[in-house]
Amino acid sequence: MSKEILEKLFDSPVKVKLLKLFLRNPDQFFTLSKARKRTKSDLSACRCQIIRLESIKLIKSRIKSKKKEYAVNSAFDFYKELRTLVLKSSPASKKKILKRIRGLGKINLAVLSGVFMNTDIARVDLLIVGDGIKNSKLTSFFKDLEAEIGKEIDYVVLSTKDFKYRHDMFDRFIRDVLEKPHEKLINKLRI
Repeated sequence: MSKEILEKLFDSPVKVKLLKLFLRNPDQFFTLSKARKRTKSDLSACRCQIIRLESIKLIKSRIKSKKKEYAVNSAFDFYKELRTLVLKSSPASKKKILKRIRGLGKINLAVLSGVFMNTDIARVDLLIVGDGIKNSKLTSFFKDLEAEIGKEIDYVVLSTKDFKYRHDMFDRFIRDVLEKPHEKLINKLRI
């Protein structure tokens, strides 16, 4: 039985995104369309993978307002181990993130924290400091990143001038981000 479960768990990229979505949001129910949207997956592939996860009882379903909703089943035999595996795995490729951040504009500082460091104590998951950042690119970047991670990202984007002012004034938020576990992907400000 456990061999069958493993084969059904890790057989597609869409399924991996769904696992991240459900396991990072254990108390949330998602309709098929919302799960598809959050994972940025094809509807039929998403439906197929949810059915497979439901067949091994990792996903449970309910009907609410005439719509079928899905959530992770915390009574699943390997729930704790699978959740630990998913939460400890790197939420997203840092090389991909760095490449996409560089394409947003003139970025002087990019700090990963929170979900990227596998901690819940952070005030923010991603801090970006730069100038000339286009909102359309920024929105697209965060939607793609959230789909890959399986969770909404808490982020802050500041201009270089605003960041320097806040840093020099020992702003509590900036101190919290820089004092808690973090990783600087870009650090042109030498902070």
